[in-house]
Amino acid sequence: MGKNLKKAAGITDRELNEIYNKIPAGYDRANAYISFFQDIKWRTFIAKQVVVNHNPSKILDAACGKGELSFIIKKISEAYIVMTDYSENMLRNSIVENDMVLASFDNLPFKDNSFDAVISTFALHAADNIEMVIREFTRVAGNSVGVIAMGKSDNRFYRFISGFYLHYVQPYLAIFGGEKSSDYKFIYDIYKRIPLNSEVRKIAEKYLELEMFEEKAFGTVYIFSGKKRD
Repeated sequence: MGKNLKKAAGITDRELNEIYNKIPAGYDRANAYISFFQDIKWRTFIAKQVVVNHNPSKILDAACGKGELSFIIKKISEAYIVMTDYSENMLRNSIVENDMVLASFDNLPFKDNSFDAVISTFALHAADNIEMVIREFTRVAGNSVGVIAMGKSDNRFYRFISGFYLHYVQPYLAIFGGEKSSDYKFIYDIYKRIPLNSEVRKIAEKYLELEMFEEKAFGTVYIFSGKKRD
């Protein structure tokens, strides 16, 4: 996350770091709010999509947060997993024990084709440059990539519903989870600046032979997976 988000959200470097250092206590709830409480189901879906179709032995959980995806992968695969995240506090609060690397997903500190698969959930929308991150995923992936992220439907009515929910409803749901609504209002600012789902799909198709691209929850979430192009 960088300058584009800070400009859109009107927050400073210090405030951004504070947000990501405070969120871990309720990070799972934040993703639940974005996904209309389907985050665990969809994480399991993308994990199975990649593991069953490609049987990777080495997986990168990119922008892993607290490791929710890695926890699921461990239930269905014996693959070696490396977790990486921008936030040291996210890694410190991990719910699983894996090798961890502190790094931004737009500049991964790994050689080309270091992993059989790269999977990232509920993070790509935060990128300053989505294409740069997808290109970086495919660089370090030897075979396949799977992604879940917050999206923006091409349907204007769906965009209205999603925008209303994220702006006026989602921050206050956080209160019921024991969190401060102000810590989640930045999610709507991210939503405002992300590209339409059709644009994301075109970017993904440049680097992957897509096996699937699905929109969920009025297009507020997209899920895609595919094989790296030669």
